[in-house]
Amino acid sequence: MEDFEAQKEFLSLLRGRRSIYHLGKAEISDGDLESYLRNIFSSVPSAFNARAQRVLLLLGNQNLLFWKSLVPDILRGRREVNPEDEAMLEKRKGLCQSFCEGNGTILFFTDSSVADTLREDTVEYSSSIDRFMAQGDAMVEFAMWLGLSKIGLGASLQHFLGLQEAVKTAYDLDPSWKLDAQMPFGSIEKAPAPKDTSQAPEHFKVVK
Repeated sequence: MEDFEAQKEFLSLLRGRRSIYHLGKAEISDGDLESYLRNIFSSVPSAFNARAQRVLLLLGNQNLLFWKSLVPDILRGRREVNPEDEAMLEKRKGLCQSFCEGNGTILFFTDSSVADTLREDTVEYSSSIDRFMAQGDAMVEFAMWLGLSKIGLGASLQHFLGLQEAVKTAYDLDPSWKLDAQMPFGSIEKAPAPKDTSQAPEHFKVVK
């Protein structure tokens, strides 16, 4: 029988993963980070083993430029178009400043050309391919987030809007790459408030 006591360590890891917005620079080399995250990425399953997920890891000065220049420039453009967004945009500017202080940012993408090929090759599942791709994205994102938490780093999953074309241009990416999310990470400079993990009866059901 497997050691059921191992559940305690796993549950502790799951519950320790939180959204961390106040970041600093942890004492870990870029090389170690790259190797660790590459290994996590290559270990995550995908529908039909299609490997449609893509990652761009921004470290050092590239992380700084992303949050200090590229994203704020887009936010300023949004303010000009929608002045009523002022409060939300100011809040996001504050986040950008905090994310500048971290070790790096993971940009998550889906390669739409892979999804298109799957639709052609698996006709019976063609209407579900987008759902499968979203599940693949989520698994990569969660695995990376959990992996960062395991080594004591904080992170959060961000969905800043309007970055698609600017990111593709800035990093000379394939046009088929679709930006899904951003994950800034670094040392935990401010712990989050306690989280309520209670469940309502209808949230988790068992049938025997």
